[in-house]
Amino acid sequence: MLPEVPILIGLMVAAIALAIAAKRASVPYSVALVLGGLVISVGHLLPGVPPLNPQVVFLICLPLLLFEGGISADLNGIRANAVPIGLLSTLGMVLAIGATGAALHLMLGLAWGPALLLGSILAVTDTVSILYAFRRAPVPGRLAGIIQGESLFNDGTALVAYTAIAAVVAGGQAPTLGSVGGHVLLASVGGAMVGLAMGLLGGFIIRRAEDPLAEIMVTTAVALASYVLAEEVHLSGAISAVIAGLAVGVTLRREVAPQSQVAIHSFWEYATFGVNTFLFLSVGLDTRPEALQGHLPGVGIAVVAVVLGRAVAIYLPFLLLRWLRPSESIPLRWQHVFLVGNIKGALSIGLALGLPPTTPAREQLIAIAFGVTLVSMVGQGLMLTGALKWLGLFQQDAVALEMAGQRGRLIASRAAHVELEALHTQGLLPRAAYEHLRSEYQVNIARAERELRRISQQHLAEGAKDLLSMRRRLIDAERTALQGARRNGLIPEATAEEMLAHLDARMLDLEKVLHGGSASKDSKEHKAS
Repeated sequence: MLPEVPILIGLMVAAIALAIAAKRASVPYSVALVLGGLVISVGHLLPGVPPLNPQVVFLICLPLLLFEGGISADLNGIRANAVPIGLLSTLGMVLAIGATGAALHLMLGLAWGPALLLGSILAVTDTVSILYAFRRAPVPGRLAGIIQGESLFNDGTALVAYTAIAAVVAGGQAPTLGSVGGHVLLASVGGAMVGLAMGLLGGFIIRRAEDPLAEIMVTTAVALASYVLAEEVHLSGAISAVIAGLAVGVTLRREVAPQSQVAIHSFWEYATFGVNTFLFLSVGLDTRPEALQGHLPGVGIAVVAVVLGRAVAIYLPFLLLRWLRPSESIPLRWQHVFLVGNIKGALSIGLALGLPPTTPAREQLIAIAFGVTLVSMVGQGLMLTGALKWLGLFQQDAVALEMAGQRGRLIASRAAHVELEALHTQGLLPRAAYEHLRSEYQVNIARAERELRRISQQHLAEGAKDLLSMRRRLIDAERTALQGARRNGLIPEATAEEMLAHLDARMLDLEKVLHGGSASKDSKEHKAS
């Protein structure tokens, strides 16, 4: 057996155990994986785990994550928020690198070259954590859309700046704004063109494949090829992968059969989950506490520098936006979320490990990058939900909560009623006790049913949303039954495929209705604020 196989199985077992523990402890999955990886590393529980290879992060993990972010992104939302997203991923990123580098230069005494290089490493946000957190957090839709859009595009800007600064610093020169800025602009525009071309080519092939498995293979090839091809011609592979994902996503929504859409999105959801698990564990596994001990003061100073740099990169562009485009302005309490949600991740560690050997103060830069990433993923990961609640942005729908409570009472009472009938049938309960308990549970069932009807009648939107959710669950039940019938030979393959395709079309229609309703609600709430 290959020696890597037991290690891989051990990591999978660890990830499963940590996922279960995180669920029960109400801890973010990413935080649990990082801490679990740190415990495994310190305790030598899985000896032989190889260190994180930066090339694996850049050539496999990053293209897959960015492409999935593009393919599943709400293009209308990105288009509607293009101004703030573009402002943050360009001017905001330049300000973040410059302000963070200046703070590191003044507070840590680093030379300007290494300081700006470390600033570019720490200016990168963790796309994984951002997308995972804000796809599930009940925050205003426009806020989540801007944060997700920025996290997709700012990686490209930061990576190009990192490459340009690293090449200059490793050569013993001081980076200039003109050389770095021109390189960033050229690489970004060129990468977008490469990604668009690859996305259109992928869409052309997908339209003619007419087979879900072949279409999944095409999307995978486009994701990797768009990144690698752009990098080979010294352009931004990150921006190329995002644009390719957006282009393929348009093709999927407009011209691909519903069954293929469901299959492709299911594959990418699992693929990114696996990559996320690997990256989060790797952050913990590769962090060596003994290597950080001599750099703890520097790590603390760097954390402050990163916060200051991010603050400059958020509040100044949004202030400029308020002056130039008042209609596009962002509420101040929304702006605070961009500061709190600026989580670092495996990409920062990969960039640090990928520094050229001739980089001045290389070991110090790597140690500080590891320390800041660990503090960010654990600290900000744990405090993000609390910060959203404190800012009043964690939307708890009172009507939905009330409906869920009544539904829970109804489910519990009916389950108890069924058990009561079984006890009575078996002769294990006296007649008088049975009559008394039966009357009590019937009253509870009737009360819960009456309250559910009242809520649905008084709050038509919530009732309609609840009905759509129930329809989605029933469609899942139909799909399970059809797949079982096909496996058992009760219906022909062609009939099953036709009926499953019809169910997939219904499911997509329901998703569009649910998504459209929530987007409309968020738009009204933003106008009111």
